[in-house]
Amino acid sequence: LTRAFIYAGTPSVITTLWKVNDRASYELMREFYRHLQAGRDKAEALRQAQLATLERYPHPYYWAAYQLTGEPR
Repeated sequence: LTRAFIYAGTPSVITTLWKVNDRASYELMREFYRHLQAGRDKAEALRQAQLATLERYPHPYYWAAYQLTGEPR
C-alpha cells in the first residue's frame, strides 16, 4: 500500500510495521502534528513524537512500529 501512495505522487507516507495500540497511536500522531506545526520536517517530527511516546509507553511495541517512507522534508 505504501508503494501505491508513493507511485501516485504522495511525497511521503507514515506506516506501521505491526498493529499498534490505538491510544498510543493517537498520542504519537498528535505529537507528530504538533512538531510539524512548529516547523520541524517530517522525519524530525516523527522522531520527536516517538521520543515523547517513549516517555509514557516505554515498551517499543508502542512507539517503534512507525516508519516514514518518502521525502523527509
